[in-house]
Amino acid sequence: MLWTIEPKEKLKMLVTLIGACKDKKGGALASVLYYYSLHGDTLTSSLAKHVLNAVSKPIFNMIFRWIYDGELVDKYHEFFVASDPTVGEERLWYDKYSLRKSVIPAFISMEQAQKILLTGKSINFLHHVCFDRTLAKSLTQFASDDFATDSSSKLQEIIDVAYSDTCRHLLAILNSQYKLFEHIRAVRRYLLLGQGDFVLCLMDLLETDLARPANTLFLHNLSGTLESAIRATNAQYDDPDVLKRLDVRLLDCTPGDCGWDVFSLDYHMDGPISTVFTPDCVIMYLRVFNFLWRAKRMEYVLTGVWKTQITQNRIYFKSIPELSSLLHHCCLLTSEMMHFTQQMQYYITFEVLACSWDELSKKAQEAEDLDQIIQAHEHFLDSIVKQSLLSPDSKPILTKLRTIFDLIIKFQQMSEGIYTSASSEHDKRIAFSAKPETRAQAGQWGKTDAESIEEQKRRGHFAKKNVQAAHGKLKILAQSYQDVAQQFLLMVTEHSNLSLHGLSFRLDFNEFYKSRDARLRTSVSFQRKMSLRHQMSLNK
Repeated sequence: MLWTIEPKEKLKMLVTLIGACKDKKGGALASVLYYYSLHGDTLTSSLAKHVLNAVSKPIFNMIFRWIYDGELVDKYHEFFVASDPTVGEERLWYDKYSLRKSVIPAFISMEQAQKILLTGKSINFLHHVCFDRTLAKSLTQFASDDFATDSSSKLQEIIDVAYSDTCRHLLAILNSQYKLFEHIRAVRRYLLLGQGDFVLCLMDLLETDLARPANTLFLHNLSGTLESAIRATNAQYDDPDVLKRLDVRLLDCTPGDCGWDVFSLDYHMDGPISTVFTPDCVIMYLRVFNFLWRAKRMEYVLTGVWKTQITQNRIYFKSIPELSSLLHHCCLLTSEMMHFTQQMQYYITFEVLACSWDELSKKAQEAEDLDQIIQAHEHFLDSIVKQSLLSPDSKPILTKLRTIFDLIIKFQQMSEGIYTSASSEHDKRIAFSAKPETRAQAGQWGKTDAESIEEQKRRGHFAKKNVQAAHGKLKILAQSYQDVAQQFLLMVTEHSNLSLHGLSFRLDFNEFYKSRDARLRTSVSFQRKMSLRHQMSLNK
């Protein structure tokens, strides 16, 4: 009877294994056997390993078919990679393939499972989205008797090599054949206004059209202007595929909107690059463009006001002395507003866009797979949105900034009215001064006392009605601007984003606003202390 003891124990162990594996399948079944293979009892361990090697062969076969050919042969849903046949090719990378975590075998780590998923997903992406089948591998039958679950280092090497080769090939195809990073650069140049000469030329050409009501604009006219701006600048030397994708879009308009409020550039995405530039990303780019375009418009508007002042103030200071104080006040307010817009442009261009772009470039060069490219791009967009005051927690600050922009537009309109009135008055005074000479040539008296008195009355009426009224309106506008700028500065100073604190120091470089508001002084000093503590904690 002694010879029956060992078979009897094996049968008992098999009964135990059968009970433990009840209602289990695939990787979950293999996990139960794997844990029993680690049992301290030699008989139990050896029996569990023997059964596990037989059970794991189909799993390894499915793994190798998946990482080498991208084929998913899993009729009974036992493999830990799942496929959704209802998902189309446009969402293949995001939604078609996923991990069934409940059936991942215990001898395969989560990191290995993720690499296996990415490898097969990359092959399918190459086949069905990139239409590339140049990646060829020889399938070695590792699932034979010489491969077992305890060959963890060998499995790791196989997974790493397949993952590295496949993902490297996919990135090479995307960058060479589909010019992925070139399109990212193009979006940086056009939608994020990095191509300075093109942006300025486009604004010059569109200035008249965009000043009209939004409902009078037509896309074909704006598209023609866009092509003119491309031909007139260095943008004409860009890749033809990039220029073909660049287009104009008109946003939804509301009553009272002008062309500046609804105009937007657009960049068409299709094919494999649309996997990186998803519809959500495009919407975020349009939001950022709208903000940058409006900020750029403020700089453009104030530059135009400054040009008018430089060319005309010298004339009007002499010919219309009553305007001296008003024009001087205009110059001061222009300088304040230009300082504000220039500092905002500096912050956005260098501290937000340039720094975020540099980080994206580094991450893109170091990326090993498409997921890392997508994550780097999404982080780039999130960073821009957050630091450009477009995130939900910055909404109050953005509201104040838009109020400042509205006040700048009102100032431009007021300035145009002042200089139009000044030009008309200048022409009248020149005409009156030229009367004596004109009449003398005709053999008449130069001017009568009645005409001189009438002219003095007219000038007095101009000074009282036009100049004083404009002065009062300008004072109200300047006070409104300074109040809103002060509130904006206080909000920026109290914001959790440390990069905004540097902006607050530059905006109030002469401490003008700090002298007006004690809260601002307290807040600034508090933030300095917090920044110092933060630096000290980092040094420790």
